[in-house]
Amino acid sequence: MSREEIFNKITNICRDVFEDEDLVVSEETTASDVDGWDSLTHLALINEIENAFNVKFTLGEITGSKNLGELVDALEQYLK
Repeated sequence: MSREEIFNKITNICRDVFEDEDLVVSEETTASDVDGWDSLTHLALINEIENAFNVKFTLGEITGSKNLGELVDALEQYLK
């Protein structure tokens, strides 16, 4: 799966979690860039990503990721 395919899937997950079909995100998107992205929705987002890709992030990956691009980096490692 290419990085673009991974990111497109994450974009759709973000739209579902934040209930905004028009949400536009980039690899630089952080929680402060999205209305409603708080600690609870962060957990929901991580859970949905883990389920969609059949992976389990470490606590360090969850708390250490500064933006969506870093989550994609972690996913690429799992999907190799």
